[in-house]
Amino acid sequence: MRRKLLALVLFITCLSVAAYSTIAYFTAEDTATNVITAGNIRIELEETAVSEDGEIVPFKDLAGVMPGADVSKIVQVKNTGSQPAYVRIRMEKVITLAEGAAGEADVSLLSCDLNEEDWMHKDGYYYYKKPLAPGAQTEPLFTKVTFAKEMGNLYQNSKAQINLVAFATQAANNGATVWDAGGWPTGE
Repeated sequence: MRRKLLALVLFITCLSVAAYSTIAYFTAEDTATNVITAGNIRIELEETAVSEDGEIVPFKDLAGVMPGADVSKIVQVKNTGSQPAYVRIRMEKVITLAEGAAGEADVSLLSCDLNEEDWMHKDGYYYYKKPLAPGAQTEPLFTKVTFAKEMGNLYQNSKAQINLVAFATQAANNGATVWDAGGWPTGE
C-alpha cells in the first residue's frame, strides 16, 4: 500500500509540474526615455547707424570728425538665446591723443544721448529695465555720440572710442526684476 501511495503521489506531482509548465502568461514591457534639454542665454551687441540716405546700416569707424559734430551710433542688444534674459552694458569712453600732443584728454567732451527711460545706470553698468524675450531687441542705449564744441587743438588727430561690453543672465527663476537678478557674468 505504501508503494501504491508513493506511486500515486509521484504521478500527481508529475501531472502538476507538466500542467504548470504549459500555462501561458500575457506580459508586456515598455521603456520611457525622458529628455530634458536646458535652455540657453545668448546675446549679441549690435551697433548700427543711420546713413546719409536715412537707412540703418552697420556702424563703421569714422575719420575726420570735427568738434561740435553728432555721429550716429545706435547701440542695442539682441537676445539670440532660447530663454528670456536680463541685460546690462558696461561702457567706457576713451580718448587717445595724437602722438606728441601735450596735455590730458577730457572724456567728458565725448557724450551720448542716453536712453534713461528704458535703461538705468547703477554700479558702473547700464541695466535694461525689463526682461528681454528670445528674438527680441532692446530699445537703444543711445543713438548718437556728440563731440563737444570745446574740443580745441589738443584733440587734433586724436582717436575717440566708446568701448561696450554686454552681459546677460537668465530672467526665469532669477528675481522679480533686473535688480534682484544674480549670476551675472564677470568676464572682461
